[in-house]
Amino acid sequence: MRTRKTMIVLILLSLIQCGPGQQEQRSVLLPAHEAKAVASSYSRERSEKFDGSWQPAKADLDDLEANLSQISNLKIYGWDSKIHIDHPGQYFRQYVAVRVAGQKRIFVSAFCDEKPPFDWHDRLYVVSDGATCYWQAIYDPATKQFSNLRINARA
Repeated sequence: MRTRKTMIVLILLSLIQCGPGQQEQRSVLLPAHEAKAVASSYSRERSEKFDGSWQPAKADLDDLEANLSQISNLKIYGWDSKIHIDHPGQYFRQYVAVRVAGQKRIFVSAFCDEKPPFDWHDRLYVVSDGATCYWQAIYDPATKQFSNLRINARA
């Protein structure tokens, strides 16, 4: 059990790391060239046909964030229905604006690492295992719905 003094030190350290009035950033829109990484990493094993990128408006990303809780209600493709993603907003999330069969979509790649890799703002972070700690989904900005929720296999 932690002492009160230890708890105060931990709180002060967290304030120093984030800075006054700042919150840790949990999501990022990756550069358009990362659509190629999405296509090469994910379209081989999935039915989606990624064929380019587009530039989402701030409103598209705001809507995605506002609807993020939908993830908790989705069935994970290929997994028991008892497994689901709790609190998707607590994950670090990378967004890549892609075209799927010509339609605008936003690919979401999420991970629960305590500290994300140094380049997570610039490059798609791909991990091979980890189960519900790593998930991906597709967001349709026209319908404001998520689909194709997948998690990584267990190691």
